[in-house]
Amino acid sequence: MEKMQQIVGRARAAFRSGRSRPLEFRIQQLKALQRMVQEKEKEILAAIKADLNKCGYNAYSHEILGVLGELALTMEKLPSWAAPQPVKKNLLTMRDEAYINYEPLGVVLVIGAWNYPFVLVMQPLIGAIAAGNAVVVKPSEVSENTARLVAELLPQYLDKDLYAVVTGGVPETTELLTQRFDHILYTGNSAVGKIVMAAAAKHLTPVTLELGGKSPCYIDKDCDLAVACRSGCCSLDGPSAAGVGLGDWCHIQILVGAFGAQARQLLWGHSCTALSLARERAGFSWEFPPGKVVLPLLGPPWSS
Repeated sequence: MEKMQQIVGRARAAFRSGRSRPLEFRIQQLKALQRMVQEKEKEILAAIKADLNKCGYNAYSHEILGVLGELALTMEKLPSWAAPQPVKKNLLTMRDEAYINYEPLGVVLVIGAWNYPFVLVMQPLIGAIAAGNAVVVKPSEVSENTARLVAELLPQYLDKDLYAVVTGGVPETTELLTQRFDHILYTGNSAVGKIVMAAAAKHLTPVTLELGGKSPCYIDKDCDLAVACRSGCCSLDGPSAAGVGLGDWCHIQILVGAFGAQARQLLWGHSCTALSLARERAGFSWEFPPGKVVLPLLGPPWSS
């Protein structure tokens, strides 16, 4: 408990010093984060592959390009986003200069998810830095290699007091949630989301929760089976199946056997995808309900 108090207390003291507020400082920190991603790209991709067996193109497009794109957009738009916004005057303010000035909240907690272990902590971190906040980052312990790398790299590039990283599992997260934050961002399942929201309620802390949803895929009997299978099964490629915006179950108006045969050839025929699916079946079945609707159609990768 004392360790978490010290981490959050140090971040709050750094925030109260005012050094995270100037626009120049925020952009400087964002540029440092950009440099980190560019210089440590190979290490980041290696950690993600060790955790999830994501292939290079998959990990690079989702995790690296996603972060670099967010950084580029934020640094380009931040001066206009942070500028005072004039508002319409009324009889009481007609002789005044009326505008809205955006203020940082304070200390923000970011809790990431296992399926996109890098981008889902980096993108909220980028937004929090851009807004002038201090941040405590808690990567998912399930993707332990990526979590360890994030904890190692961030202090090398960013302000150590303003931007802290906490690693560990449920006990560490539970202790962290006893502390008071000014905003909490969590990506994951609804069960943990309820715990996060209950902890935040004790301090009246606002939360942003990304808890998933249902994304049905409808396959008509008159469709091109090969195209439909290729499009539908892309959401079963590795941990992408846990992505909230991707199809997680299929309503099929055609022969299930024909669809299953196409899907099995497509998915098991690619070594990287086959290894990812096998790993998910073995290690992530408790966290991976979407795939259970289609995966039984495929059979094991070694079956004929």
